[in-house]
Amino acid sequence: MKKYTVFLFLFLFASLVAEAQNKKALQSPVIVEKADSISASLGKLPPSGRKIDTVKVEVPNIYVWKITPRLGERIFIPRDSAVIDFHKSMLVDGKGVAIGYLGNVGSPLQSKIFFERPEPSRFIFQDPVRAWRKGPEDQIFYNTKVPYSEIKYQSGGGGESAENRFQGEISMNMGKKLNVGFDFDYIYSRGFYNSLSNKGVSYDLYASYIGDKYKMHAYFQNNNFTIIENGGISDTLYISNPDHPNVVNNGNFKGSSLDIPTRMQDTWNRLRGRNLYVTNRYDLGDDTETYPVNDSVMGTRKKKDYVSLASVIFTTHYTDQRRRFNSNYSNIANVYTPQLWNGEKGWTTLSDPKYEANIDDYMSYYSFKNTLALAMNEGFRKWTKFGLTAFIEHDLRKYSMPFLGIEESGTMYGLPGASMKESEYSLLVGGVLTKEKGKFLRYRATAEKDLHNSDYRLEGEITTRLNFRNKDFSVKANAYIKNISPSFFQNNFSSKYWNWKDMGLKDTRRVYIGGEIIFPELSFSQTRISGGVENITGLIYYNQEKRIAQSNEEIQVIALRLDQNFRSGIFHWDNQAVYQYTKSEEALPLPQWSLYSNIYLTTKLAKVLTLQLGADAYIHAKYHMPGYEPLTMQFYNQQDMKLGEFPVVSAYLNLHLKYTRFFVMMYNIAEGMGNGQSFSLYRYPVNPRVLKLGISWQFNN
Repeated sequence: MKKYTVFLFLFLFASLVAEAQNKKALQSPVIVEKADSISASLGKLPPSGRKIDTVKVEVPNIYVWKITPRLGERIFIPRDSAVIDFHKSMLVDGKGVAIGYLGNVGSPLQSKIFFERPEPSRFIFQDPVRAWRKGPEDQIFYNTKVPYSEIKYQSGGGGESAENRFQGEISMNMGKKLNVGFDFDYIYSRGFYNSLSNKGVSYDLYASYIGDKYKMHAYFQNNNFTIIENGGISDTLYISNPDHPNVVNNGNFKGSSLDIPTRMQDTWNRLRGRNLYVTNRYDLGDDTETYPVNDSVMGTRKKKDYVSLASVIFTTHYTDQRRRFNSNYSNIANVYTPQLWNGEKGWTTLSDPKYEANIDDYMSYYSFKNTLALAMNEGFRKWTKFGLTAFIEHDLRKYSMPFLGIEESGTMYGLPGASMKESEYSLLVGGVLTKEKGKFLRYRATAEKDLHNSDYRLEGEITTRLNFRNKDFSVKANAYIKNISPSFFQNNFSSKYWNWKDMGLKDTRRVYIGGEIIFPELSFSQTRISGGVENITGLIYYNQEKRIAQSNEEIQVIALRLDQNFRSGIFHWDNQAVYQYTKSEEALPLPQWSLYSNIYLTTKLAKVLTLQLGADAYIHAKYHMPGYEPLTMQFYNQQDMKLGEFPVVSAYLNLHLKYTRFFVMMYNIAEGMGNGQSFSLYRYPVNPRVLKLGISWQFNN
């Protein structure tokens, strides 16, 4: 209770300070209609998503953008100043319509919506924590006339189950062209279930230089995650049917989530990594012109609305990622059986593991990537209605994994800490055709081919506006064809218990077409419809035995999504609905339908304090919900039971006063109701009912 009292006091203090801040700081009017408010002056910027490098635009006091990692093109986005739904932005569930995770903030997660899942990376062990670490494409760059800083803090539960997250960022300009910044993210979740906690520390330094002819973005990021693993609860009956005799007869179970036995303890995964990224762009051509000052004197000035003929781009990206799996659990041999893939013999069950000592398995990945590109810029002549970029990219990769020796008898051997190393490289050539100017038609097409491997990609996107009865519809269509070779750690894996080498996995081919329609906003409604169809050949997945496998059939996935928001006065009702069809429940299980609904009231108090009071719920259909395996750090397709149709309902209060945002919510108020199948993943229940708090405090002075 003391913690909550201090938290409320901090919010009130922050509100007073925000009220007293320098009036010369950004004074942007609030757009209450929907989550991401943005200064009205940002209307002077190009629309969100447009890549700009050579066109001068009038800008507000502070604006932000992301970049395309290969070419460093700027994509302007709204600055994070959400007036409503602040609680949602701080929750794991808020990262999508349906999210599966271990229960804690900062734990491994996977979207249950297929088209929201990113492709597997070269270091697949980082993929489950992708949401908690940033790459160059995720970094937000600033340009601000006044120093900008923000701190965020969220908390839930207390004592042995407390979870906390602290985020801080500071950014400032050194002149009109150079900006530097630093941000920090600390997560510590003790967990509501035994031996299930995690800690994450990540930080990054970034800088941007936006000159008339030269532009640069630099980024250094370091991440450090420790995940205490329990393998899930030992029996789902503790959640779905606590009155079952198997549960009642367990004298150690007193009803608390911490009393539920788990599959393992004293086991953990550690992940370390860093990124060093620099992209440079230099515009060719002369942007100055001479003009007569008087009859005898000539002056020099910048050309009006000048667009350079071409630009040279050079990007360097170094990354290294490491993973160590340890366990001192005395009964770990009851959890894992030694398994070996031995070529034509297939999978073999062995009597002994690879070594006798406690588990100590280390894997690493290093990549040094360089890209050189030449771009012909759109609009450098009146007749050039498109931009064209050609690039070449070299990527040197090195891998390390535990040593695996196989004797003639078929047994395996190794030493804890011993490793073997492999290396490979790729050489990509490709081009990008774009049209980013114009109101009614924009497009972007990319083609690339790996000259050393079998990978290739063809991707395209086109956006237009249609007018019907003086109302504008935004219509977008996108498609791709991809051929993706399996990564090293998909073809090879080595640990104390499970081992495979040179699995001979084939390429995965993906063909997709989809689109989106955004309907005109009405006084009472906002509507967006999107969807797509994808055919996948050679899908790589982890099967019921938790081992890697590849589908021999072509799998089709169909998805339709509706975003429908209603409002009347202070009453709002926001909805997201997703329908999914999968041809193979074994290789790619998906919930047929998923829903998110948010009902709330929003109003202003004393003309300065925005209040949002409401309740939201997440629910999806029953299906063979994936499990999570700590040994491989991958999600696998279990076939033992279907789970779902349990609503995760929360009641919340959001407050917004100038530069300060605050929320308080009661999470999972439906605990113990419905069908009792409150699982986020197989064997990983949703957290019990808990009070959560969060605050964001921005400084612009």
